[in-house]
Amino acid sequence: MTRVPLITISYNLSSLTMSHDCCSQGVIWRKHVTTVILLIGFSLNLSQSKRLFNTRLFNQLSSNSNPAKDELQISNKPNNKKVVCYYTNWSQYRPKEGKFDPEDIDPFICTHIIYSFGWMKANKMTSFDSTDETKGDKKGTYERVINLKKKNPDLKILLAVGGWSFGTERFKTMSSTRYNRQVFIFSALDYLRKRNFDGLDLDWEFPKGSDDKRNFVDLLKELRDAFESEAKEKQLPRLLLTAAVSAGSETVKGGYDVASVGKYVDFLNIMSYDFHGKWEPKTGHNAPLYAIPTETDWRKQLTLDYGVKLWETLGTPKEKIVVGLATYGRSFTLASSNTGMNAPSSGGGKAGEFTREAGFLSFYEICDMLKGGAKYIWDDEQKVPYAIQGDQWVGFDDERSIREKLRWIKDNGYGGAMVWTVDMDDFRGTCSGRKYPLIGLMGEELLGRPKQKSNIESIIEKAKKASHMRISVPSTESNLIIDSKPTEGTTVNTLSASKPANESNARIVCYFTNWSHKRPGQGQFNPENLDPFLCTHVIYAFSNLNSEFKLIPSEPSDEGKGGLYERVLALKQKNPNLKVMIAVGGWMMGPAPFKTLTESSYRQTLFTFNVIEFLRKKGFDGLDVCWEFPRGAEDKEKYTNLMKELRETFDGEAKGSGKSRLLLSAAVPASYEAVNSGYDVVEVSKYADFLNVMSYDFHGDWEKNVSHNAPLFALNGASDYQKKLTVDFSINEWLNKGAAKEKIVVGLPTYGRSFTLASPNLTDVNAPAIKGGTPGLFTKESGFLSFFEVCDLLKSGATLVWDNEQMVPYAYLGDQWVGFDDPRSFKVKTQWLRQAGLGGVMIWSVDMDDFSGSCLGSKFPLITAAKDELKGYYVENLETTLSNGAGGKSSENKDEVKCDEAEGHISYHQDKNDCTQYYMCEGSRRHHMPCPQNLVFNIKENVCDWPENVEECATALIDGGNPKPKLL
Repeated sequence: MTRVPLITISYNLSSLTMSHDCCSQGVIWRKHVTTVILLIGFSLNLSQSKRLFNTRLFNQLSSNSNPAKDELQISNKPNNKKVVCYYTNWSQYRPKEGKFDPEDIDPFICTHIIYSFGWMKANKMTSFDSTDETKGDKKGTYERVINLKKKNPDLKILLAVGGWSFGTERFKTMSSTRYNRQVFIFSALDYLRKRNFDGLDLDWEFPKGSDDKRNFVDLLKELRDAFESEAKEKQLPRLLLTAAVSAGSETVKGGYDVASVGKYVDFLNIMSYDFHGKWEPKTGHNAPLYAIPTETDWRKQLTLDYGVKLWETLGTPKEKIVVGLATYGRSFTLASSNTGMNAPSSGGGKAGEFTREAGFLSFYEICDMLKGGAKYIWDDEQKVPYAIQGDQWVGFDDERSIREKLRWIKDNGYGGAMVWTVDMDDFRGTCSGRKYPLIGLMGEELLGRPKQKSNIESIIEKAKKASHMRISVPSTESNLIIDSKPTEGTTVNTLSASKPANESNARIVCYFTNWSHKRPGQGQFNPENLDPFLCTHVIYAFSNLNSEFKLIPSEPSDEGKGGLYERVLALKQKNPNLKVMIAVGGWMMGPAPFKTLTESSYRQTLFTFNVIEFLRKKGFDGLDVCWEFPRGAEDKEKYTNLMKELRETFDGEAKGSGKSRLLLSAAVPASYEAVNSGYDVVEVSKYADFLNVMSYDFHGDWEKNVSHNAPLFALNGASDYQKKLTVDFSINEWLNKGAAKEKIVVGLPTYGRSFTLASPNLTDVNAPAIKGGTPGLFTKESGFLSFFEVCDLLKSGATLVWDNEQMVPYAYLGDQWVGFDDPRSFKVKTQWLRQAGLGGVMIWSVDMDDFSGSCLGSKFPLITAAKDELKGYYVENLETTLSNGAGGKSSENKDEVKCDEAEGHISYHQDKNDCTQYYMCEGSRRHHMPCPQNLVFNIKENVCDWPENVEECATALIDGGNPKPKLL
């Protein structure tokens, strides 16, 4: 009969102190070893670490004795079964013979090893224990476990995230939004690859309710998609994805969309143990295969058979089911002379010498108990043993019960067995004479490995004949109290601007070009030439994209000390309200990199996170997307998706960090043909903060007749096609297609398009032209003149004509003709956009206005004309998004140490401002600690050391030992 485990437990689990990361059925467990997976989620109190994690001590059975001789060799016989072994990074802290190091693992005994556990901070993967990472010459446990693959290249090693002590809140927060999930996913990709793990094991204990159920599936799906895309992109083996899941009926039904979960994982580690324990008032076996026929319906669900088959019944493919086996037992203190199953108990059994957790014993501790006279009893109904010694009672697994379960796994066609944990088997072979007697059986039964000798049977035979005697052993149990640190949420406030006289909330967006400083003589434009109060937004043009989809400088002069980035951003020191953004793309970069970027969701998401990192690191306030131009239905969809992902990611990052949200704008075409072909206007408008419409370049030297660069209106006699090549028509095209008018920023050019006339006598608009005009002295481009070059042309005697139909000027001198904008046309266009209720003006570009004032006597006459015309104009529905901080500014100190660890976990951190001090994090509590006189903190060794041993602090002490702050 197929049985489905009820699970979860109506007992108060919050009061339990569990030494392993899994929980009691209702509870949870896991663990296999084939791949090394980083489990995130344990709070390890170092003073209690040897006690806190005891329940995973059972994986020490099936190793052999001598390193050279005893490592099991894999059979050539093909076999797809898995033997998944969890390794715990706190097992190294157990005393004496219980101490377990990575080198104690037989690299051939498991197909997969899962490293337990990693941690999560701010939705990103990180290490949990101070010994995880390699520091200098001191190898961390990550590296030491990964080194097992040198002996067995077929071994897969994963990292687990989560666990019982990790709790659920971090998972709930991380999985609650796509942004948070993507932060985690891309941090995991980077984290796992850099440390050479083969995959990730999710150990969320446990999702509960419809939101968690949905979010867990979304997380798995996005992880699997990202793992597949990353592997394809980098031509690497795909990272594995597994999950440790409950075997409890209520937990399974309440927290998992089983069919969907099974779809995305490579396999599931079902924690089919912890069905009974000290949280109950009577004895019960940790992991019975079957139920006692006379038990209640509830307790009949608390079996391996019922729990595992529930996953199968609800839709998990058999081959993805990996059945959890325990190398530990659950112990009780008997309350009466009744010593059988379901006998009354007064609490957990005495703590073991090595695992040091009440109610919990590793297999090797149980073996010692049997050697010490405990009575062994085999329960033929549940197919598991238990032992009694005085008032101590323990239900555990031995070679016989493990073999029963392995044969059951084979008979049912499941994918393999998982063990929690490798370090709680008899890994030294001190009890049975054979290393890893329990895990070794998995290789024999599932992988066809040769049988190994063990003397455990003789120990059990003696134990069967043992008499009962009560002995009193001092308990080492202590209470573990875990406090969670409250997290401060951030909100995004929408502020309505007031309307002081002559002020405006309209945008004045000015593009700065990073090649303008290369112009000769008076044409050279430097960041210091820009009035920081002239524009509301400055957009740095341009950055490029590299093959890793990261923003990179387009000019060598962009970065570094005294580089253009730094100098443009310095304008904010004079005007803190100025927003400085950076544009990616442009005409020269072309559309190809954007097409490549948007070919896969993986690349696109990677790009968005790279963008955030770049903008925050450099200090920019946002990104301007200048894809020139998307074309066709496919590009249209991809462009929309890119804008959507950028906006959602920016929103999520701001909410998570408490910083002002990064701005998102786009430079978009004015051509109605380009708009129709490449833009879903409603959607693009929804995601962008504003749209910089490039309402210029309507005409130029690519045509055979002279025409204006940016006419506001069309000539009265213009053709239907020519009527569409105007600022008025183009902007209305965006509005008619659904763009929010407050987001439309009208492009105004500070340059003109020039021509060489076919006849000096024909100078009106549409006169014949033979080519572009003569290059300017400073811009040096045929068919193109900056405003200050046009001004010089006028000073040289050119005739100025105002076109009252197009509302723009043009000029001619000899065979040279140029259509441009002047202060008058800027005012007219600005008046027009005010009447239309639009969002402001965009200037291309700030460096081509008369920035020196050499022409009209005042600096930036064009931009100033537009700015003056906007005074007193308020854009309706224009919103400013800020964080909780005043003015939207973040008070975050990048050197500040934040403590966000599991309660009881201790870590050490540099004081980046003073070598003679350091920070100690104790869970969420931070302590600022001084080193003894004349010493400095050595982060590599986590000690106070002589200054000469710490390179960056070698000169930290001056004047006879007085501390000198270290400035980074």
